[in-house]
Amino acid sequence: MFLSEFIHVNEWNTQNWIMLIILILSGLGLFLYGINRLSSSLKNIAGDRLKMIIQKTTDSPFKGIIVGIIVTILIQSSSGTTALIVGLVGAGLMTLPQAIGVIMGANIGTTLTVVLIGLPISQYFIVFAFIGSFIFFFSKKKKTREIGQALFGFGILFLGLTLMSDSLTCIFNQYEEQARELFSKFGQFPILGLLVGTIFTAIVQSSAASIGILQTLYAANTIPLMGALAILIGSNIGTTITAIISGLGGSTESKRTAAVHTMFNVFGALLFMIFIYPYTLLLQKIENVSNMDPKMIIAVAHIIFNIAATLVLFWFRNLMAKFSCYMFKSKEDTNPIYLGLKDHELIKKSTNLALEFSAKTINYMSLKTREYVKLSYDYSFENINTAQSSAEELERELNLLDKLIHDYLIRITQEGVDKTESNLLSKYLDTVKDLERIGDHCTNICEFFTARYSQHLNLSEDGARDLRTMFDSLLFMVNASTDAIETWNKEEAYKVIMEENKVDDMEELYRKRHIVRINEGKCTISEYDYYVEILSNLERIGDHADNIANNVINDEYLETEVYSH
Repeated sequence: MFLSEFIHVNEWNTQNWIMLIILILSGLGLFLYGINRLSSSLKNIAGDRLKMIIQKTTDSPFKGIIVGIIVTILIQSSSGTTALIVGLVGAGLMTLPQAIGVIMGANIGTTLTVVLIGLPISQYFIVFAFIGSFIFFFSKKKKTREIGQALFGFGILFLGLTLMSDSLTCIFNQYEEQARELFSKFGQFPILGLLVGTIFTAIVQSSAASIGILQTLYAANTIPLMGALAILIGSNIGTTITAIISGLGGSTESKRTAAVHTMFNVFGALLFMIFIYPYTLLLQKIENVSNMDPKMIIAVAHIIFNIAATLVLFWFRNLMAKFSCYMFKSKEDTNPIYLGLKDHELIKKSTNLALEFSAKTINYMSLKTREYVKLSYDYSFENINTAQSSAEELERELNLLDKLIHDYLIRITQEGVDKTESNLLSKYLDTVKDLERIGDHCTNICEFFTARYSQHLNLSEDGARDLRTMFDSLLFMVNASTDAIETWNKEEAYKVIMEENKVDDMEELYRKRHIVRINEGKCTISEYDYYVEILSNLERIGDHADNIANNVINDEYLETEVYSH
């Protein structure tokens, strides 16, 4: 026994109890740290392309399930996958129907962790930790170091599990009769096991941790199979807490995604609780026929649960999506701009009227863009608490508008348009893309300052003055260009073009001044400096405002009969 050198089971005093509790909590902490380290390192190895792959390969629910399985196996965390999906949906990079398949797949993919825990390799945790730390400290390549950290996390995971296992075994050996009587209640009343599994997993926010402990309890023959299965089912409800937390502070779509994940796990749990007796009999038969290790029996039960729940609930995914939309209403559900963009009946009736409506949607998008630029300006000089959430919401809305308006305009072209209308549509498409790109640069600026504020880095007095001057010019350009869109005022558009040359000069001059300040020691450079990148993003915002102004000046707009005002 791992603790045999430290604890004499016949000497039960306060000191030993305190030591055991500390070891159990330490083991849980090490287990969670190991899972986190393993998950984080594997995610880093996969790289930022992981988000792009998820986004582009989930165009059908079945593909989504496959992607969910693969991604969860790669990062070893269904909670991590679900939190990532909630973020992608919240940012408008994925739709809710796409997300449902990935969430289902994540539940299947997470079973690999439980299978690994069930394998007889826990005694080699020191080997994994040693090899991992050796690779990490002596390798210079980033990805190789991440592999080292992943192996180290894998070893620490089993160290924590061993600490918990041996500590619990000490207690059960001393109080075997009482422990069996307590855990037998879970077999007699499975609902108790369901509640215990749900609450414990919600607290530790890791189904792998709760199921790992469950495997230890069942392997020690201290809990009946039915009680163990009830706890297992409960852990699948408890693990939804991560998605719920991720969705709470997010957009409406984030909340809907978290709700679907919760519904999927809760309905699956209820289904299996209804059939808990035949489920238990099936696992007993598998155990008797295969003579499988008790820990692996729990792993097999986990696999059966998640695959069966996916096969059944897959056919109700649209109902769950509709119910989540009913639970969480968004402003898009009542906003006439969004309602009109989703309803293509007007296009069929009159392309001319549809073009007029398109103009209104672009005006609305331009107002949101102005709002985002102003937020970026304010956040650059003051650490506003609500800035991050506001920036995420504006970025999501601009991305959504970009997609919806683009699709709407393409549908108009499919109905057939004349040359003049075709020219106008091209200009609209360009303008929408420029507005969306301005939003992207605002996001970059907000992220730069979030990093600076987290490190308590402040702009130098000269640097802040230069930045404010450049921002003032850009605010003028964005406001003037968006005014020009709304009123089709050439005079306003010309003002933007004249100011753009000044912004280009400012970017070059202020970048040189920044380098001089660094050389003179007036400001320090760090990995969170980003000043040159901020200037570059501001200059690009000016370029996009200039593009919009040029679209307005182009006479092809004014020749179109759609705009009689």
